[in-house]
Amino acid sequence: MKFLVSKIIITGFIAITYATVFSQQGVEKRPRVVITEPDFIKTSPSPTPRKVSPTLTIQGSRREDENSGKYRELSLEMIKGKIAEAKLLLQSKPLLTSLTDSSQIDTNWIRLAFFDRKEERIDFVVLPKALFLQKGAQIPVSISNNRLVNVSIIRANGVNTPVTIWEDGIFHLPLLVQYPIEKEGKHRETAYYVSTHPGLVTPEVIEAGKLYIRNIVDAARYSLRQKGILIQKEIADIAERLMVVEQVDHYRFRTEPHINIFNDIYAIYALNEGQAYRYAVSRAGAGGAVQMIPSTYAMVRARFYNVGLIPDFVEGMRNHLNAVKAMLLYMKMTWDDLVTNETIFQAIQSGIATQKELLAAGYNSNPARLSLYIRRGGSNWRELIPRETRIYLEIYRSMELFVPIEARKE
Repeated sequence: MKFLVSKIIITGFIAITYATVFSQQGVEKRPRVVITEPDFIKTSPSPTPRKVSPTLTIQGSRREDENSGKYRELSLEMIKGKIAEAKLLLQSKPLLTSLTDSSQIDTNWIRLAFFDRKEERIDFVVLPKALFLQKGAQIPVSISNNRLVNVSIIRANGVNTPVTIWEDGIFHLPLLVQYPIEKEGKHRETAYYVSTHPGLVTPEVIEAGKLYIRNIVDAARYSLRQKGILIQKEIADIAERLMVVEQVDHYRFRTEPHINIFNDIYAIYALNEGQAYRYAVSRAGAGGAVQMIPSTYAMVRARFYNVGLIPDFVEGMRNHLNAVKAMLLYMKMTWDDLVTNETIFQAIQSGIATQKELLAAGYNSNPARLSLYIRRGGSNWRELIPRETRIYLEIYRSMELFVPIEARKE
């Protein structure tokens, strides 16, 4: 097999040649990166790099590659079984250590496990984190038996980076990434995470994600009821949608079919369950599945002290049941305040605004300003809210169109 050369734009065109060999039975070697500048590379780079991966097409809510007809769709049980096997494999390998200090974990490399369709077994590749986080990167890398596979980065998004892995026109099934989390220059924890790799987002997986969200909202609502706090069924329905809306990337929303984005999010919940969006942090510091900011969480804990929410913000957001309880309490608190406002009350009565869009807008921005927008804009109040919140409401409406949710009866 000829050695492949990948041309990647890094301060101009350079060729990065990977000479790595991994064997699950033998000793794993750190990838050796050799940077050269072949004669055939022009001094002035072309504006767009040449793509070498086979074409991916989107059909309905499922991604399929050119050879998908060769493979039967895996059931949710089979997918989870392979993910569990992949995690055991990755955990059995010692984390790579720094070349300068063997006592320190090297956070510059990740491992990515996949199901090898040729040999019908789990294998993995090791990649530089910098390339793993480079959208559009095409990375040839060696695996067991001295075979070369190509890793293509679909979107760069930390632990939630989807890829394709292929060789000779055959697409393997990416499963799980082992990703060292770094904070203040030091290794803090190692994430094991499943992204929306092509082949994993199946109808059964999507439905499992929907069920997971509904169940966690119902469990949180029941827990609050045990504390004497009643959450309206309408608020629970809205919260169920907001757990998806909060995770929608606005750029993708403008450029991709909306149903694919929603299905990706449901797949994340289905395949990661309690770990889903554990590492999601916004620029404003909002964290986790419900994307609540620290000050809001502190306010909710103070007002509903008898609920016993987890004191630590980070851990509170990473715990889905705790986070959704905080979300429902904040939405209840917001709604109770809104309906006592005469302007809001009249807007609802006249049909200028609805409960769901007021709660969605209030969750995304400052709910105290909603009455001001309505007084100024009347039926055009939505044009006065922050731009991000307008997009947020568009996402909510799109969800209603593409993802019907059965309204709770009680």
